[in-house]
Amino acid sequence: MSSQIFLAAISLVGNFNFAWPSLRNGIDVLVIAILIYIGLRLLLETHAWPMLSGILAIALLYGASNIFNLPLTHLVLRTFFGFFIIFIAIIFQKELRRLLSSVGFFSFRHTVPPRETTILTISRAAAALSKEKIGALIVFPGKESISRFLEGGIALRGEISQELLLSIFSEATPGHDGAMIIENNRIKKFGVHLPLTENMDNLGQFHGLRHRAALGLSEQSDAFVVVVSGETGSIDIARGGIWNHCVDEEDLRRKLDDFCSSFSLPSSTGAAFSYWFWQNAGLFAVSVVLAGGTWLLFAPDFAMVQKNFTAPLEFQNVPAGYFVEDAIPRDAVLTLEGQNSDFNALNPQAMDVSVNFSSTTTAGWHTITLTGKDVNAPLNFSVVQVQPRSIEVEIVKD
Repeated sequence: MSSQIFLAAISLVGNFNFAWPSLRNGIDVLVIAILIYIGLRLLLETHAWPMLSGILAIALLYGASNIFNLPLTHLVLRTFFGFFIIFIAIIFQKELRRLLSSVGFFSFRHTVPPRETTILTISRAAAALSKEKIGALIVFPGKESISRFLEGGIALRGEISQELLLSIFSEATPGHDGAMIIENNRIKKFGVHLPLTENMDNLGQFHGLRHRAALGLSEQSDAFVVVVSGETGSIDIARGGIWNHCVDEEDLRRKLDDFCSSFSLPSSTGAAFSYWFWQNAGLFAVSVVLAGGTWLLFAPDFAMVQKNFTAPLEFQNVPAGYFVEDAIPRDAVLTLEGQNSDFNALNPQAMDVSVNFSSTTTAGWHTITLTGKDVNAPLNFSVVQVQPRSIEVEIVKD
């Protein structure tokens, strides 16, 4: 299915030739496809699909107002969508920050996944801490960088051993209440402060700061966070804002193995790009198809057309003591070029042609040339021609 969608997207893009108007349209579709892709990723990340039905209903109504030429509905919905984007940015500001920092392949960190010995040591240490009911908070970063979420802590960059882990989380050690960051099979830092979750409903039976910190980091990143409760000795995992209980040491080891299998990343920039492309090709192809369909729906409005209008002459800078007695003709015919949709909002009565007498100082008939620069029209239109090209004007003394 995804391959068919991808081929359809390539076919759509292939219909554009390299002439400038078509190239411009292709760029237009690509930009919209990227925005749709970001929106779809946001919906997937936040599980906000119920909101999508409402957005689609309003979008269909907006399209219908455009097709059936309902100007008031079109104006209201266009204004709504302008503010709607702001509302989305406010409601999903945290998710947007995370999404925008991770959509590109350059965000992938070329790190080494935890080795089997690291997983074994962490599992044994967590089981030992659980038996003694010593609280612990251990973080394995995923594909996304978590550095922006970390505060404080003590740099260690030490080799991982069960004895060192037990000693760091001992209550006699400074920083035992903070988190330990495991990266590249070494203890990068300990005593680190993590962002606390604001969603108290997701905490369930857990109410300690360790659990709030673990859930908070898992909500904002793809990190794998192991928590050992100092009260019950329970071993739990926070990932993607969801709790997962570990029944024993072996269960924790299996979950760490699963995490590592999804964490493995290519080791070069070229391989990272290939990895990102094939992971996102299907979703981006859907975005291209949707963007292309949207463009085709509104293409008639975007088409450049020419229309003629009759505009009155406005006489300016008439010499003092003189007035315009007659003009042949009294009006000019303007040919304007612009997008079809812009003509719907154009008010022809607001346009005129300025006739300037700044260089005229004598009475009588004068021939004055008209150019596009004399036309007072909205900036989103270009003046193709003015007819006639010159007029005859008679000025006389008061």
